[in-house]
Amino acid sequence: MTIPRKPVIISLLVIAGIVTGFIFLLKGCLAKYDERSVKTPALVFEKNGKISVFGIVEFQKTSSYSQKGGMVNKTVNTNYYVQSNDGITAAMLLSKKIKNHLAIKNFPVEVLGASGELAWVFMGELMAFDPFSLEMKANKLILEEKNPVLKSKFPAERQYYRFNRHDQQIYFTATDGSKWKLNTVSLTATPAVYNNNESPLQAAITNLDRRSKNINDEIDSLYQQKSKRTSAAYAAKQISYAEYRQSLDEYYERSRSLRDIKDSVDAERRKLEATKRKNDDIQRTIDNLQHAGISFSSLKSNQDTLSPNWLGLYSAEEINKISDRVSSQTIHDETVRRSLFSAEYMIGKNGEFLFNKAAVKNSSPESYLDGGFLIDKATAKPFYLSNQSLLIVHKDQVGKEGDILITRIARDGKQGWTYNTKLAGWTDWIFSGNRLYVFGVTNKNLSSNESNLLLCIDLQHGTAAKYDYFTQKKTE
Repeated sequence: MTIPRKPVIISLLVIAGIVTGFIFLLKGCLAKYDERSVKTPALVFEKNGKISVFGIVEFQKTSSYSQKGGMVNKTVNTNYYVQSNDGITAAMLLSKKIKNHLAIKNFPVEVLGASGELAWVFMGELMAFDPFSLEMKANKLILEEKNPVLKSKFPAERQYYRFNRHDQQIYFTATDGSKWKLNTVSLTATPAVYNNNESPLQAAITNLDRRSKNINDEIDSLYQQKSKRTSAAYAAKQISYAEYRQSLDEYYERSRSLRDIKDSVDAERRKLEATKRKNDDIQRTIDNLQHAGISFSSLKSNQDTLSPNWLGLYSAEEINKISDRVSSQTIHDETVRRSLFSAEYMIGKNGEFLFNKAAVKNSSPESYLDGGFLIDKATAKPFYLSNQSLLIVHKDQVGKEGDILITRIARDGKQGWTYNTKLAGWTDWIFSGNRLYVFGVTNKNLSSNESNLLLCIDLQHGTAAKYDYFTQKKTE
């Protein structure tokens, strides 16, 4: 008996449809547990009128999961991408997969810094990309071709590389222990030792120490020759009294002149030491700002100088308690509303800045909850816009859930726009031209050290374009 073909074909199609639907359903169930975030810090580049926000994106694709109670356990396949976003519209421009998690033996995966037109990253190896085309410009193979003497000697661990933000070069220790400097433009390496403590100021202080010691040695030698020996010779009646007095007069005159020179050298040394201490404090702050997990208090400073004025953000009670010495201090009381104060400042005898505390005046009727001047991560100092206005960061309410607001204010206290970032914390922020780029986390599926939101804030008008790395879409 012949079995009709049509029912069989229909049955097979139904089964295939069921299987296909199940697969799509399964993929849909798995997809809702996928995670995508951008690693901070990120970088901003400008070229030919275009702006690129460059970052490393981590995508965790869920391959299986189980749920018990409120806990979800899942298995993921992680891939790392480099991505560029338009610095004006925030829209994604390009995305390029670079490596799978399994191909990377040593972590972390992170952006190192910008050098000229290249973005340098560490992703299991040292790499560089064009931030606009995402073309790979450097990796281990390329660097070995450029530097045959270092073949098989580029380390595979992040700890052996240091990106120097001052000269935008990379200093590293090869696998054989030799020290090198990588020119981030030519990609050629030369033997070099990088010392964190080296600075022109320290060299100048060392030179002044040497001069001071030489003057002391000269004074001691002068004493031996013109005073001690002369006194002994006169006591032994080897020289006349006139010769003795002449030698002493020469000693007193020359030693007095040398001491005046030494006093001048020591005074200059004290000024340089004070400047170095200040610069060292700033450098430590800059280094700390490069790490993830920056607190709200670390975003801001409560005083600065803008010639000829000292500017401060304080409550009336706080202003009475602070010293008249200008510093980069930050006040940590989150319950206080602060206003803009100003006064003239002067330079003290040791090069320190002092403001006239008795003449401080309140320059603004407005007050800002837990307010402070927003600082630039590159300088650890308040950022000034083109017309010398500043940005104040403050909160809309006390507590950890309070949103961070940004207000533009002129140096005379006149308030401009206010923008609510809708973020309780920032993971990164970058100034570039007349824009501020802010990163944060708004997706509950991500941890606090991951970021999904990019804000491209126009500092002229106080408006922003937004992009969500998690959904890969612009947001409102």
